[in-house]
Amino acid sequence: MKTHSEIGAILIQDMPFPKDKPLVHTAWEICRWHHERWDGKGYPDGLKGEEIPISAQVVSIVDVYDALTSERCYKKAFDHDTAVKMILEGQCGQFNPVLLKCLKELRLQLSKMLTDKIDDDKQYYEAQRLSNEILREKSLPRKNYSQYAIKLMQEKIEFFKMNSGKNSIEYNAISGQLTIMNEKKQIICQRDDPKYDVFNIFEVSGEDIGHVRDLLAQASEQNKEISLQVMAKMENKKQMYDLKLHTLWSPLKKDGFIGIVGYFDIVKEENTTEQQG
Repeated sequence: MKTHSEIGAILIQDMPFPKDKPLVHTAWEICRWHHERWDGKGYPDGLKGEEIPISAQVVSIVDVYDALTSERCYKKAFDHDTAVKMILEGQCGQFNPVLLKCLKELRLQLSKMLTDKIDDDKQYYEAQRLSNEILREKSLPRKNYSQYAIKLMQEKIEFFKMNSGKNSIEYNAISGQLTIMNEKKQIICQRDDPKYDVFNIFEVSGEDIGHVRDLLAQASEQNKEISLQVMAKMENKKQMYDLKLHTLWSPLKKDGFIGIVGYFDIVKEENTTEQQG
């Protein structure tokens, strides 16, 4: 876990960006040192005080705030005031006293700004999905890995951006990791088993499963998406769904797609009536 900051810095270093640009250098600093601590007890280099670049110091506080206010499998999310109080009281590590003073002065303004942003920008929720990155470093050769990983992440973001507000699917064909979320971005199901039949989750009829598999077998880098209607059972409700699946491809894997992102939406009654007519 403690190697991720070094790996992030290496990824930036390997990208075809001009390294002398201030933004690129700042991004590198943040990636490598956002887990350093003011008292020198952080990682990976044990920097102390002003040895830590100010960019990394700021992101360090932001990172802790985000962890506190986000729900995790082991805890509920803290509200804004509680999270700020915990940071100011030193319950989450040591930070630059000047930055803590700034946080204290801006706490009300930040609360309003963040609340407005969450309400107005649903991309915030989709961004959280990137923590379940479709690729794993050991699954593919290291050469050009970072470029392909970034391209795939951008492709995923664009898909979920175009189809936000719907039940979503994310499947890694390499590891077998599957995450299904409802329209409220609550996890309905999460599995990590390459031998598990992904379609068992939906309780889709055998005929529909066969149809989906046939269409996926025909998918290619030129024709990545399939769309159809299936009868499925989700959250104890059996009904017709519009299912759209977008396959993800990489030149590093020659024998098919490496993952799937998708959505399923309840078929509206009027659409069902029209089809029956």
